[in-house]
Amino acid sequence: MFAMDVPLPCAEGLVRDAWEEGWTLPERLDVSDWADKHRVIAKGAGAEPGQWVTDRHPPLREIMNCLSEHSHVRLVDFMKSAQVGATEIGINWAGYVIDRGLDSMIVAQPVKELAKSWTTSKFDPAIVEMPELLAKLDADNTFEKRFPGGTMWVIWANSSKQLRQRTARYIFADEVDEYPRDIGGQGPADQQLAARGMSYGERARVYRACTPTIAGASAIEAGFLEGDQRYYHVLCPHCGGEQVLEVERLTPRGTFACAVNGCEIEEHHKTEMFREVGYGGTARWVPHNSSAPDWHRSYHLWAAYSPLGLGLSWRNIADKRAEAERNPELAAGFRNLVLGITFEGDRQEQDADVVATLAEPGVHRGTVPHGGLVLSAGVDFQHDRAEVQIIATGRGQRRWVVDYQVVDLDPTLPETYVALDELLQGTWRTRQGVDMPISAVALDGGNWTEMVAQFVKRLVGSSGSARVLKTSAGFVKQHLYLVRGRAERQSDRAVYRPKKTEINQREKTIARSVGVWGVGTSVLKHMVWGWLNAAIAARDSAQEQGEAEDLSARMLRFPGGRGDAKPDPFNPDPGALLETYWKGLTCEYYDQDAGRWIAPKGARNEPLDTLVYAVWASLAPAIKADAMRDSQWEALEAVYQPVAPDLFSGFAPEADGGAAAEKLGSDSRGTSQPAAQVAARPPVAPPPRWQRGMRSKGVQ
Repeated sequence: MFAMDVPLPCAEGLVRDAWEEGWTLPERLDVSDWADKHRVIAKGAGAEPGQWVTDRHPPLREIMNCLSEHSHVRLVDFMKSAQVGATEIGINWAGYVIDRGLDSMIVAQPVKELAKSWTTSKFDPAIVEMPELLAKLDADNTFEKRFPGGTMWVIWANSSKQLRQRTARYIFADEVDEYPRDIGGQGPADQQLAARGMSYGERARVYRACTPTIAGASAIEAGFLEGDQRYYHVLCPHCGGEQVLEVERLTPRGTFACAVNGCEIEEHHKTEMFREVGYGGTARWVPHNSSAPDWHRSYHLWAAYSPLGLGLSWRNIADKRAEAERNPELAAGFRNLVLGITFEGDRQEQDADVVATLAEPGVHRGTVPHGGLVLSAGVDFQHDRAEVQIIATGRGQRRWVVDYQVVDLDPTLPETYVALDELLQGTWRTRQGVDMPISAVALDGGNWTEMVAQFVKRLVGSSGSARVLKTSAGFVKQHLYLVRGRAERQSDRAVYRPKKTEINQREKTIARSVGVWGVGTSVLKHMVWGWLNAAIAARDSAQEQGEAEDLSARMLRFPGGRGDAKPDPFNPDPGALLETYWKGLTCEYYDQDAGRWIAPKGARNEPLDTLVYAVWASLAPAIKADAMRDSQWEALEAVYQPVAPDLFSGFAPEADGGAAAEKLGSDSRGTSQPAAQVAARPPVAPPPRWQRGMRSKGVQ
């Protein structure tokens, strides 16, 4: 046979086969079916190594299948106890995505150490047991796995750098309650992570799994409540009554009392009870929140649903419950790790209606009460507004809420800051008719720190510097501070100076940072709570004894306007604070067991935050109300609370008021004291010479 006689393949057949293969749709496959067919649990990576069998743990099937390519579900929240298979679901899903070449994926862990551990002890050993899947990976990298169709990144959520510059259709967020509540001033890490898939629209898929932690602060609990809240319903093996296994019906012997007829359900019935509908059983997931969108599934599963022979036995659970009842220190762990629900420890909280009764009739919002000698403001930015609270501080650290304003603006657009700037340049009239400016302003940029920093830089150059304002009596100084709350467990004082180098949102050192001052939020919130508690106790004590309360002893006082018993919607009182103010002021609580302040999801806590910032501003170097001497308070009183001359005494405002104001030039430390940045209306003395026409360093 000659070379030219070698038989060649049929060209027509090659083309036909290629077209047929190209136009053949891939097999419709659920994640659970893929796992049953391909997944192998490596020895040492699980309690039962070998081929994965979904029937061994039926409740996991529906959760996995929600993550399938053809599922309409876009978000799955799995709130669970420890060791019930949530991480295995994530591994199965990752293998499914890689094997089918669907698209890129992100797997997020709270910290780098856990990200590395997940890869080296969970994912990589599983891949090694599946050679066909291993062959599809094109990179031997701990945190980056390339495959035909995309890349899987394993990241850690406490780094803003990790949360940027990646786009993925599939996102697995593990242990979300351990994620930081704010990263780089851009909001909670779990929200930033979910944003990585926004460009995919409805095709994106997010799976969040976690053992819940603190009530009111748990991200997974919030997600579960927003979803359709599915519980695993089983039938009693004796009477057939449908029910959810609840710890309240668990007996000390390790059996459950049937919720329908009181039958005794023993643990050996588990396998039969847990087998689900469509797979030879009767159990099923049932949604309990019909108002949730159909694309948001949420599931709860606790230790009692572990497969027979795996995890805690029912008797173990009963014993741990008894131990937690005897020892309160074990209660949090039992609720989180065994029951898969949040723990609510002892709280320090306030009642909005009770605090609202502290408002004083006859004192009107917008007017500086007698005794208030210097104004400070706190500003909190939201996506469509800035909320501003103005307080007055006087002798003995007494403080009064003077005003609360909401300014419409878009924090991403510098041109919309004009109205806020006009408000901060305004003055508030005292009871004596003198116009008082704001001496210090604390601005928390929140998610828009960079834009607010530009606003501060444009006005004063650097945070903590002053600008010169023109008032009816002359020129005065106003200091602006860009601030940020400090981590509560690191907060041991109220005022923290900026570090020499600041880190911007890209984690790069800024050579000439505007400067971000630190706010000891926990310290100041405890201070405010102490003032409120003391005022309520003093009032109640005076009422019990039938005596008039000494209002001057209150450390924090509020305007009450006309003193209406209930707000009149048809004739609102402009001199009183709105009902929403009191709710926002008291919405947070301090969890003593967790050692942190908790803001319930969706709560509008701007009144509390702005009050904290305004108090902070009164303690900042511009005012230092806690360090002012009597002579300085006397000088402020001469300007803002002038004594009216009688018929037998002369009035020399320039000599008296001016000399008094000059006393404000230094504080007890012998340094410049800006608290005397005051403006008066004739015939009160104008600002002293050292204040007039001065330009602060950094004023542009």
